[in-house]
Amino acid sequence: MPVFKKSFWEVFRPSYLIFIAIGVFIDLLSKYLIVQNFKLHDGLDVFGGVFRITLTFNTGYVFGLFQDNLLPSIITTGIAIIILFIYRLAFHDQGNAWGWNLVLVGAFGNFIDKFFVKMPPGRGIKFGITTNLAKGEYAGVVDFLDFDWPDFLYFERWPAFNFADSCISVGLVILIISMHLEERRKAKEGIHEN
Repeated sequence: MPVFKKSFWEVFRPSYLIFIAIGVFIDLLSKYLIVQNFKLHDGLDVFGGVFRITLTFNTGYVFGLFQDNLLPSIITTGIAIIILFIYRLAFHDQGNAWGWNLVLVGAFGNFIDKFFVKMPPGRGIKFGITTNLAKGEYAGVVDFLDFDWPDFLYFERWPAFNFADSCISVGLVILIISMHLEERRKAKEGIHEN
């Protein structure tokens, strides 16, 4: 008995893979442009400071937790991507496919970004994972979308994030809603059958 009921190409259609590739390209291009045009922690106020573009680097995990753990972060992100693919193949009928695609855009965008050293504006990027950085060089994921947040909450400002993070968040919301609606539909059908 096969583990997966559908083949890789039935679950990850070419249109989905093209969508994921375009999303990853947009994410990496936006990060590259920010690195080329901003210095660390330089901010450009938009909408009166409610939204700001501020260059930061995340060498840890979500919300900037556990900084200076680039290698463990790369390993866990790689494992998470493999688990996402296996789960999606095994449970292909759960959740909206476009929600899954958005999550994969974000996962791949941030994963790939971790493999590049970012250099001062105008000097570009170079491939490599290192903690031995020259002056002005940075490792980690590029974050730059910086929103103000009500002072009474945990953060003074919401932690900076990027296009990939946005894709993951939107994708997860789509998956949660679509899975919830699917469960409600199955429950209704079960009631009518009894």
